[in-house]
This record gives sequence, C-alpha cells and structure tokens, in this order.
Amino acid sequence: MMELLDVFNEGGPFMYAILCLSLFAIGVIFHKMYLFFFKLRLSEDEVTQAILKSVESNSYARAIQFCNAKNHPLTNILKAGLIRANRTEKEIRRAMEIAAAEELPPLKKGTVLLPQLSNTATLLGLLGTIRGLIVAFSGMEGGDAVKRQEALSKGIALAFRATFFALSVAVVMILFYLVLLTKETRMKAKIEHSAAQLVDVLVTKNKGSVSQPRM
Repeated sequence: MMELLDVFNEGGPFMYAILCLSLFAIGVIFHKMYLFFFKLRLSEDEVTQAILKSVESNSYARAIQFCNAKNHPLTNILKAGLIRANRTEKEIRRAMEIAAAEELPPLKKGTVLLPQLSNTATLLGLLGTIRGLIVAFSGMEGGDAVKRQEALSKGIALAFRATFFALSVAVVMILFYLVLLTKETRMKAKIEHSAAQLVDVLVTKNKGSVSQPRM
C-alpha cells in the first residue's frame, strides 16, 4: 500500500487527477450497470405480447393496469398509446413520441461521459509523460554521471507510469462504454419495435370498429 502511495506521490498531480477521473467513471459505470441490468431488467418481448393480447381481446383497462404495475420506459411509452387507443393514428403516435422523449433521454445520461473522461485521462497521462521527461532532462544538467543517470531513470519512470496508468484507465472506460452503449441501443430498438406493434394493432382495431355496419 505504501509503495503504491509512493508511486502516486512521485507521479505528481497528474496521477491524482487521473485517479479522480477513474473514481468518477467507476461511479457512473456502477450506476448505469445497476440501471440496465437490475432496475430496468425486463423481458420486453413477453411484456409486449401480454399487452397486445389484452388489446386484441378489448381489455384496454387490463393492459393499462399491466403498464402501471411496471415502472419501465417500455410500459410508460406503451401506456401513452393505450390511453389514446380510440384516437387517430396520428394522435396515438404523437402521444407515444412525447412519452419517448421523456423516457429515453435518461437512458443515455452518464453513458456519454465515459468517452470524454477517457480522452481527458489520456491527455492527463500525456501531461504526466511530458512532466517526467522534463524531470529527466533537467537532471542531466550538471552533476556527476551517477546523478545524471539517476535523474534520467527517475524521469523516464515517471513518464512511463503516467502513460501506463492513463491508458489503463482510458481503455477500461471505453470497454464499459461499449457494453453500456450496446445495452442501451438494444433496449431502445426493442422499445421502438414494441411501440410500432402496438400502434399497428390499435389502428387495425379502430379501422375494424369503424367499418362494422350499424345494426
């Protein structure tokens, strides 16, 4: 532990700055992982089929009740369409688009920070590398050969440590960003597909009810 602390102390402010960035990124990653893999964990296909089945059997109240039981972007968006089930296709789509505009942006919140944090960590590592080289070449001025060699070795070590630490942090951030982005993209695609299915069913039923002859 003391050796690690010595490495950071020798590395200077840039090492601590990279550490702070990594801790912030860890917080973002844990929050998004919890959101996608636990809080919003849902079988979108099963939920969609259950809602569509209720709609096809004219059980709109049951479909809305099913949506109310699950606080999820998918169910909230579908509920917006169900509430306006007897309206025109344009009104149904508009209601679901408004709901999507409220529900989908929070899914992206935090994820977009990871590439920026990764780039910042890389730049801080570059500054740390330059600082190490400055230390190395500054030590070459005057003194005997042994001291110059020690200064050169110390400066190069500082430069490599900063580079290694920064790149390690940046790579981890990007890997988690790709995982979260993939999860986010898949969830959004499933929500859009489910919304399109519901609109199609509602419009078909509305047209069918209008075309039925009056007795």
